[in-house]
Amino acid sequence: MAIPVLLVATTTSWLGTARIPIALAKAGFDVSLLTPRHSLAEASRFIAKIGYLGNHTTRMQWFDAFTAMVDATLPRVVIPCDDVAFRLLASVATEPPQGRRAERQLQLAALVRTSLGQPEHYEPTVDKTLLPPRAEALGVQVPPYAIIADLADAEAFVARHPYPVVLKRAHGFAGHGVAICASGGELAQAFDAFAVADAEDMHEATRGRYLLQAHVAGPVQYFHAVAWQGELIAGWALEKLLANPAPKGPPTMTRYFPGPGLRKIAADLARGFGINGLFFAEFIVDAATGTPCLLEINRRVSPATHRGVLQNVDLCAALFGALDGTASKSRTALDPEEEGITVHFPQEWLRDPQSPHLHHYPLDVPWDEPELIEALLKLRH
Repeated sequence: MAIPVLLVATTTSWLGTARIPIALAKAGFDVSLLTPRHSLAEASRFIAKIGYLGNHTTRMQWFDAFTAMVDATLPRVVIPCDDVAFRLLASVATEPPQGRRAERQLQLAALVRTSLGQPEHYEPTVDKTLLPPRAEALGVQVPPYAIIADLADAEAFVARHPYPVVLKRAHGFAGHGVAICASGGELAQAFDAFAVADAEDMHEATRGRYLLQAHVAGPVQYFHAVAWQGELIAGWALEKLLANPAPKGPPTMTRYFPGPGLRKIAADLARGFGINGLFFAEFIVDAATGTPCLLEINRRVSPATHRGVLQNVDLCAALFGALDGTASKSRTALDPEEEGITVHFPQEWLRDPQSPHLHHYPLDVPWDEPELIEALLKLRH
C-alpha cells in the first residue's frame, strides 16, 4: 500500500527536488509537492498532487498553504527539498504561528517531529555557527574555528591560524554564504557582502554572527544517508571530483564509495541529534592526515539523493521500509571495495557541453521522464 509523502520546496530550479519524485514513487510512496509555480519538479510525472505558493509568500501564508496541503494529502511524512523549506518546517514545531487553532498546530508539529526528529536539534544542525561546538561534543572533528562578530575578532583568529581562512554565514547553500579569504582585504570584502545578505535573512537571530575556520586542504566528501528514530539505516559516501562553479559549487562529477569512516560519523550525528529522514553531511578530508573534518549537515534532499537507486542503496526504499515496518527492498550500504564514478546530468553538461566525461562515464539521465529531460535541457537558456 502506498504511503503518502509531501515534498516541501521554496525554490523553483533546485535539481534535487526535480529528481527525487521518481525515486520516492518507485520505493512505494504517493508523492505530493508544495512549491512555487513554474518549478522544475512540476515536470516530473511521478507527482500525484501539486499545491502552489504565491509570489513573495509571507511565513503566515506559507503556513496556511502547508496546512491546506497536509489536509488535502494526509502525508505520513514531509520532506524538505531546500534549506529554507527545512527552516520553515522546523518552525512549525519550534515557533508555531500565533492566531491559528492550537489543536491543529499540535497535529502539524507532531507531523514535523515524525518527519525530522528531535526539534531541539533542528537549528544547531543547520546553523553553521552553532554546529561546530555541538559536533565536537559528540566527538566529531571539525576544522579549527571561532565564532566572530567583527573584523577585530577575525584578526585574533588569524594570528593563530594564518591565511587562507574560510568565512561562513550561519545559513547558505550550494556554496553561497561561504568565502575563502587569502588576505585581510578579501576577508573585509566578504564581511561587507555578508552584511548585505544578513539584512535580507528571515532569521534575525543569526545576523552579525559568523563562523571563521582555518582552511583545510584536501578533497570534499559527503555521506548521503537516511535515519529513523535517530538511527542511520542506509547511506553511502561521495567525493567531489568536479564542481560548478569551482571550487565551492555543487558537484558535477563524483566518486561513490562505501566510506565506513564517514558512515560511523554520520551514524553518530544521527543518534546525537535525533535525526529522522533524509540528510547528508559534508566533510573536508585533511590531505596531510586523512582525517575527515565535518563542515556542515544538510537536512534536505540533495541533487544526489536519487542516485542511491543506481547503486542499489536506495535511501527512499529504506525510508519506506522504516515507515512500513518492513525490510528495505534495497541494500543499506555499498560493498567494502565497491566504487565508481557518476557524471551528474544536467550539471556536468551545463558546466561544459563538450566535457569528455559526458561520454566516458555513466550519466544519470532521467530517461523515464521525457518532459523532465526537456525542462532540464532548457536550463542552458
